Amino acid sequence: MSSAPHGYVEHLKAEGYHPRSDKHSNALCNLVLEDLLERCPLLKKHAEEGEVVYSLNHTVHAGPIQWNVDIVIGPPAFVSSVGSPSGSITEAVPATVRMACEVKSLMTEHGKARKNRLRDFDSLHTYVHRAEGNAIAAALLVINISERFRSPLRKEDTKHHDIRRLVKETIGLFKALPARTQVGGDGLEANGIIVVEFDNIDLRKGRLWSRSPAPQPGDPAHYDSFIRQICNRYEERWG
Repeated sequence: MSSAPHGYVEHLKAEGYHPRSDKHSNALCNLVLEDLLERCPLLKKHAEEGEVVYSLNHTVHAGPIQWNVDIVIGPPAFVSSVGSPSGSITEAVPATVRMACEVKSLMTEHGKARKNRLRDFDSLHTYVHRAEGNAIAAALLVINISERFRSPLRKEDTKHHDIRRLVKETIGLFKALPARTQVGGDGLEANGIIVVEFDNIDLRKGRLWSRSPAPQPGDPAHYDSFIRQICNRYEERWG
C-alpha cells in the first residue's frame, strides 16, 4: 500500500542526496500529500472545496515562538484560495493549522544526528499544539541503513559500523517519543519511520528497506500506519 517511501527512493536514485538541500524533504512532503489525499476521503473533499490548503516550509506562530514546519494544512488565509482540481490541493497560506508534519532524515553519522532530530520532533508537537490545540502534529523520519555513505561535504566516505544495530536502536528512540491520544494531551498524533539503503555512490542501487529492523505492517511507526493515524484524527476532528 505504501507509495511515498517507494517514490522517495526513486527521487534519491535520480537526484542523489545533498545534506544542505531542501529538495529532498520537499519531494517527500509532496509524496506524503499525495498519499493523504488518496487515502483520506474527507481531507480530499475539503481540499477540492477549498476548505483547506497546504504550505511547505511554513512558519507556525506559537506565542512569541516561530517554528518552521515542513508541511502545514489548514483553512486558507485568503478567500481567493478556493477550489482545487479533483484529487489535488491548492498551495496557499493557511490561516490556522489542522495538520503539521515535520520530515527529517538520518543519512549518516546517526549517533550524533539523531540527538538533534529527536529534539526537533519533541519540540514540534509542543509548538504546534500551543499554536492550535486541535491540530494534528505528525513526524516522519527517514533512516539510512547503508554500511557506507558518500557526502558531498566530506573528502572520504563514511563507514557505518554495525549499522543494523544502530538503526534498530535509533528506531527504538524515536518510537519512544510521546504519543498524543486525545485533544489536550501531549505528544505526536502520528510518528512514522521509513528505512532506506542508499550509499550516495551508486545511485541505481538505492532501495527501500522493508525487512527488520524497519517497522513492519501493523506497527504504529510503519508508514501506512502513519498515514492512517493522520486520516483518523482528521476525520474525528473535522468530520
